[in-house]
Amino acid sequence: MLTVAMVLAVSTPADARRSAMSNTPEVALVADLPDDSRFEAYGPDGRTVTIDLGWSYREFSALWMPFAAWKEEGLVFYSRGTDGQMNLAPATRRELAAIKALTGVDYEADYAFPYWQYYWGWIPLSLVIAFVVRRRRQEQKRKDAEGIM
Repeated sequence: MLTVAMVLAVSTPADARRSAMSNTPEVALVADLPDDSRFEAYGPDGRTVTIDLGWSYREFSALWMPFAAWKEEGLVFYSRGTDGQMNLAPATRRELAAIKALTGVDYEADYAFPYWQYYWGWIPLSLVIAFVVRRRRQEQKRKDAEGIM
């Protein structure tokens, strides 16, 4: 078992591995904006990049299971560079109104981040706690039946 864990740890790329405890910023795709010059920006290297609309949030996870997520910056424009680096810019009301005029979709009013998907880590933890409590109660019942203090 330990050998398998070590092989997996070594074979997994370093950027794909996360620590057992993490509190990391993430971006969820809200809208894949059309490939149009109106939806382009300049990246840090000066080249034009296509941007997408996303929701910036922070996720807390333990033992690789998510336990919570909350709003970090909200709606943002983002792009990934050729090096994989993510670049963010806040989405202002004026820019969102311009996107609404062009696409006909009000992302600010229509999008709801699915927070409930980031709380499933509590399920296995609550099952372990319930198992421990049940075992303790069974043990106490056994001791009471046998007259052990």
